[in-house]
Order: sequence, then structure tokens, then C-alpha cells
Amino acid sequence: MPHKNSNPKQQFAAVEDLLTRWLKERRELLGKYTQIAVALDSAPEPAKLMQRQQALCSILVDYVSAGHFEVFHELLNEAESFADGSGTLAGQLMPAIGDTTEVILAYEEKYGSGAAYPETLQRDLSSLGEVLESRFVLEDRLIAGLHNRHRRLVANQAPQAS
Repeated sequence: MPHKNSNPKQQFAAVEDLLTRWLKERRELLGKYTQIAVALDSAPEPAKLMQRQQALCSILVDYVSAGHFEVFHELLNEAESFADGSGTLAGQLMPAIGDTTEVILAYEEKYGSGAAYPETLQRDLSSLGEVLESRFVLEDRLIAGLHNRHRRLVANQAPQAS
């Protein structure tokens, strides 16, 4: 986990590594989600579906936890180290991201134990997909407004080759 660093360039680099790992986890999450959505189209074996649901729920919790307890915190530290006012965007976006967290955790609570709810799974999975899409848009706005903004500042500070 990166730590607060007074050097904006070092803080940026640490957050860059963190974001790379976290966004890779997002792709894995989408892969697990897609596996279930595709499987539902072909009347999957209940045990296999339950196994996929548990894998999805596990990565959902990991992804959301990493976002709240690591990524967003480090993005705010980065904004503070640059002292450019970019942290105000987080104040605007974090409540909406928090709202998506509640829906995601409710899905995990319902399906993470392996209980089968075949009559509601299709609807719940569709709702989860909509919430994830909304969350990813918000997260991407946060990354663009803080980290990518700082990317340009770091690039402009790099020594110019003659």
C-alpha cells in the first residue's frame, strides 16, 4: 500500500502502480460477471452456477474493499500532495460511489453464501450489472479528475531532452 508522500512525483508513481493492480482486478470482476451472465442463457448446472456466484461475490468484496480502503484514500493523498484543489472532485463523487457499494454488498450478502435464488438471479444480476457500470463511470471520473490530471503535471515536470 502506498503511503502519504510529500513528493508529488513519488506519490503519483505509487498511485499509478496501485491503480494498475486495481483496474486489473476490475477486469477479472467483469470476467466473472460475464461467465455467469452467459451461463444463465444455457440453463447451467446448479452446483457450477453456485461456484461461479461465490467467485463473483468474493472478487466483488475484494474490489469494493480495495477501492474504499486503499485506492480512494491514496488518490486523495495524491491530490493533497499536489495541492491543486483536485480533491474537491472526490467530495462530489464519493457519495454516489458509496451508494453503489450498498447495492453491491446486498448482492454479495444474498448470493455469496452459495444459496440459490433461481427465480431472482437473472433480475439481480442485471441490476448488479447496471450498478457496476454506474460505479465504473464514477470511478473513472475520479481517476481522470485526480490522477490523470496529475499525470500531465508530472509529464510537464520531466526533464526535457536537448
